[in-house]
Amino acid sequence: MLMPIMILRLAARDEPSWVIGFFGATLFIAIFIVTPFAAVCTRRCGLRATYILSGGTPLLAVAIVLTTSQLAWWFLAAVVLGLFGGLRWVTAEAYVAELAPAARRGVIIGAFETMVGACFVVGPLLVSYSGIEGARPLAICGGLLVLGLLCLLGLPAIAPHGEGSARAAFTRLARERPAIVIAAVIGGMLESAPTTFLPVVGLASGAAAATAATLVAVLGVGGFICQLPVGHYADKFALERLFRICLWGVLAGGLTLVAAVEWPVLLWPIALLWGAAAGGIYTLAMITIGHAYSGANLVGATAALVFAYSLGGAAGPALAGLAIGAAPAYGFPALMSAVAVLGLLLIRERSV
Repeated sequence: MLMPIMILRLAARDEPSWVIGFFGATLFIAIFIVTPFAAVCTRRCGLRATYILSGGTPLLAVAIVLTTSQLAWWFLAAVVLGLFGGLRWVTAEAYVAELAPAARRGVIIGAFETMVGACFVVGPLLVSYSGIEGARPLAICGGLLVLGLLCLLGLPAIAPHGEGSARAAFTRLARERPAIVIAAVIGGMLESAPTTFLPVVGLASGAAAATAATLVAVLGVGGFICQLPVGHYADKFALERLFRICLWGVLAGGLTLVAAVEWPVLLWPIALLWGAAAGGIYTLAMITIGHAYSGANLVGATAALVFAYSLGGAAGPALAGLAIGAAPAYGFPALMSAVAVLGLLLIRERSV
């Protein structure tokens, strides 16, 4: 919820597209930085303490946005969100993947990602309810964070994984399964670039700020509805085929976005399709490493996956901002289409 608020406020005050792009990238740069240390932090502090730390510190970002509108401080808020969101991301994904039985791992991870996707729907929808100005949307953000902390009161103690083997697994994934790393980078780009710039495209087409924020919710709806079907079919079919279906969906959305310049109503199905495709790519990658690794190796492999995903997430908005600056009407769809084509060329049969 907080990132769409900040991005829409930046767009409303006419910040350049490259500034908005690098602002959206900052969140993922911070995730990129923290992921190698997630296993170490979990080992030293314990899972419960790590979750409390990662759940409470984002309140600082809310306080920053509430008290100042200076761009430098907002970049700091995005860094805080990325560092502690990334810390939670790695540990949660690794434990869910490990505890899931192998025969039903796809469905269980799909169900977990469905819950995550629901948050990406509810947050932007709340922005459409609260608006982007004033203290009310920020008060809702703070209240949700406090509610999340209360949910941790019953969190069970789980033995942490070893630090050394997790570090080794961090580099193993790139060596043993490079196609998964490529898929994670592409998935990060396909999630972060639309999340940052589809609302900006909506504003440029004449939509109100609340309506533009709803495009982010539609991206979340796409990610939400695809997870269980993707997990179900991942237990039955070759994962490479499912990866490529997702990439064809991204390419179809990129080509259609060219026509959305004249027909803005097309932004809604494009957002739905891109949300489903990007969410599907990440879920398939997580299922793949859940099958391949366990224990400390799984923590390290998950950190490597999130690391690669965050690299793509950082590159996506930055490249999209530069592409829009160079070609305002067609730069964004051209970039998204090129990323999809690159993925189709690199992810082949039996490559994962």
